[in-house]
Amino acid sequence: MSNDQRSRVCECGQWFAIFSLVVLALAVSGCQRAEQGAAPSGALAGVHSTRLIARGELLFINDAEAGQRLASEKDLPCLFFFTADWCTYCHEMEDTAFLDPQVAQMSENFVCVLVDADREKEVCGQFSISGYPTIQFVSSRGRVLNRLVGRQSATELMAGMRAALKRFAWLDDPTTKLR
Repeated sequence: MSNDQRSRVCECGQWFAIFSLVVLALAVSGCQRAEQGAAPSGALAGVHSTRLIARGELLFINDAEAGQRLASEKDLPCLFFFTADWCTYCHEMEDTAFLDPQVAQMSENFVCVLVDADREKEVCGQFSISGYPTIQFVSSRGRVLNRLVGRQSATELMAGMRAALKRFAWLDDPTTKLR
């Protein structure tokens, strides 16, 4: 082997070692998309990053009870995203509607909660969820504001979010007599 060939083998070995260390570090840290961006802001400010997960541009709490508690503390409505790993339409929404900048901006008015149908069957039962994806909007006091079932475009999702925020404001208005 020439010196030039030995040098290339050594460089490849170094790159392989660096690559292996990076893969090992990611595996040990439990890398999630939520940790790639800046610290959470808005409704999720102060929430520990191990409880957060990103879907598209939206940041979700992956604990329904903690999400409801946070919504109550901050007096904000919840956006529950009921999904499953096997749900094709759920992934399509994540890759389209959840990437829309206007949807991401409007989502800051909610405490967004991700509910995995396979791991949290009792939460799905509590909300009578039978189809996926489902987005359930709930007030900080647990009142249903709106529900969207099936794959939603960014436009449809924003309309649903607006309707939920409007109902939330109406329920929160002290002059509203029927609640």
